[in-house]
Amino acid sequence: MTDNLLFTPVTAGALALQHRIVMAPMTRIRADRITLAPTTDNADYYSQRASEGGLIITEAVHISPEGTPIWTIYQNVRDDGGQVPGIWTDTQRDGWREVVSAVHAKKGLIVCQLLHAGRIAQPEIGDHPVVANSDLPLPSVSASAIAMPQGDEDNHYGWDQPNSTPRALATTEMRRICDDYAHAARMAKDAGFDAIELHAAHGYLIDQFLNQSTNQRDDIYGGSLANRCRLLFEVTATLIDVMGAGRVGVRLSPYLNDPETGTPSATYFGAESDDADAIYSHAVRGLNDFDLAYLLLTEPRVGSMASDPESDQGYHHPLALRHYRTLYNGMLMGAGGFTPLTAATAIEQNAYDLIAFGRWFISNPDLPDRIRHGHDLTIYDRATFYSGSSAGYTDYPDRHDRAKADGYRMIAIANVGASLPKSAQTGEKFK
Repeated sequence: MTDNLLFTPVTAGALALQHRIVMAPMTRIRADRITLAPTTDNADYYSQRASEGGLIITEAVHISPEGTPIWTIYQNVRDDGGQVPGIWTDTQRDGWREVVSAVHAKKGLIVCQLLHAGRIAQPEIGDHPVVANSDLPLPSVSASAIAMPQGDEDNHYGWDQPNSTPRALATTEMRRICDDYAHAARMAKDAGFDAIELHAAHGYLIDQFLNQSTNQRDDIYGGSLANRCRLLFEVTATLIDVMGAGRVGVRLSPYLNDPETGTPSATYFGAESDDADAIYSHAVRGLNDFDLAYLLLTEPRVGSMASDPESDQGYHHPLALRHYRTLYNGMLMGAGGFTPLTAATAIEQNAYDLIAFGRWFISNPDLPDRIRHGHDLTIYDRATFYSGSSAGYTDYPDRHDRAKADGYRMIAIANVGASLPKSAQTGEKFK
């Protein structure tokens, strides 16, 4: 596979990359439980997956206590605990500095993904030691005072625990929200990150402003397409002011509504709209006005990826977001349900410029090398995705570590999705 386009250099804003295989942002819930800062395990994890000229996007890093969820949705977290990281304190910044240094030591590049979770953050964070008595704003807040629907959805973006009704943010608070993002961006810049990514997807705060089911405002942040995109654009401008041109990426998760039933192709924590394609098209077009490093789109098939990698039906779904290529003029990254073979096809057919892999990067620290040379992949263990331990985190082998590889299941690159119809394997449906 040495001649495929995944291994051609590309420049994404200010980022000069030697290949197009990106480590996707993935929640792993392994920050220090007291400080919410990265640990040496986190530094090892990212360092293991760094490659020369390769791009890593961190897990969601929370900009404030108000935007920080406690992920009791996951059974592992209920049983064993675990915390997500922040970047609003000096201790958290210093922890991320160690992560960045470890990645840079291997000549890799790393982007800090910034997140405010909106109504998905629950009030329990106020009891955490790093938050208690801080006088910082607390959850839950959103575009409107509409609670998340409770239910364990098949696509893994459901919330099966009791949750609070959020407070609708006042119009005058939007400046404060931008300031919180600016503070987190300055901390990330000080930690040495090469760029930052605004997580504006998956039903979190920015996405809650985009979607009608979560935004029923009657001020300048609600109603029209332009109003619902206003906070997205204001935060993006704020982040570029801090980081500079070409050093900010944005993540969106557009979905499509079935024209007959109106059913969305994906739902993210209950955030949806009757005018899904219109609102996301407006957002994508508007992002052309900003000097971004890239725009990352989550293919809506991502939620259905849950079974054996040979037969996972998520690999069968064709690309749903290809039409956004005609709307966006910059560097476009795709994530969600790609195999090494279909990733190469997506680049060849100009659907995307970069491809982000998640699960396969978890279990294959040297993923770009394995894809380049066609080596078998280690199959991931979904049970250890979200946890507080090093199991399933820093203990996956690279291809040279024969002893460490004992006990892991392997799969040939050509067999990922191999039991699916031929069109899904060859990329015919990309056309």
